[in-house]
Amino acid sequence: MRLTLTERREESPGVESFLFEPAGPLSWRAGQFLHYVLHHEPTDDRGSDRWFTVSSAPSEKHVMLTTRFTPEGGSTFKQALNNLKIGEQIEISDVDGDFVIDESGEPCVFIAGGIGVTPFRSILKELDSTKKKFDITLLYANRDESIPFKDELEAIARRNDGLKIQYVISPERIDEKRIRALIPGSEKPIFYISGPEPMVESMTATLTAMGVPKERLKQDWFPGYAADENQ
Repeated sequence: MRLTLTERREESPGVESFLFEPAGPLSWRAGQFLHYVLHHEPTDDRGSDRWFTVSSAPSEKHVMLTTRFTPEGGSTFKQALNNLKIGEQIEISDVDGDFVIDESGEPCVFIAGGIGVTPFRSILKELDSTKKKFDITLLYANRDESIPFKDELEAIARRNDGLKIQYVISPERIDEKRIRALIPGSEKPIFYISGPEPMVESMTATLTAMGVPKERLKQDWFPGYAADENQ
């Protein structure tokens, strides 16, 4: 299927969202990702396709891709994406991913590293639209005070007393001490961890050592980002 670019938004310095209109009906669950193909020449060794989380909620009806751009320009795919003009198209296929909210109503902890907040933005927007009750704590680590989606997330929190947000700004880190202080009975919630792969692996190891059962851990990692890029 083809998507047509309808809008671009700067979420914070270096982080931009691309809003697309699908050519036909498209279904996905909040937290899932899509396979994108953007033909361009020349391509680097990573080619002309990528997987990106859909950062919009299904109820928003459009597809939103949110990514971080580096001053050096990054991959040829990201350069081509950054050059995409309103009205131009990109191809998609293969909705996939199981990083979706558990509908049991149990307490959840979302741990986001930088651009890893995108699935949580989708999930929280969707929950907000359904008016269902939920109990979620979002621990959001970022490199500085320019936090993507901050205004949107705080607006959701104002409408829903079941959402609590804690920002962790570099050089601070989300560690065992912070988790235990913010999450009483920290072995009980379902933990969702999203961010650069080294950060997800580190947080998984920390939570496992704290006694969180494997079946209560869900991970979504973003390849191609170094550990310090989650901030």
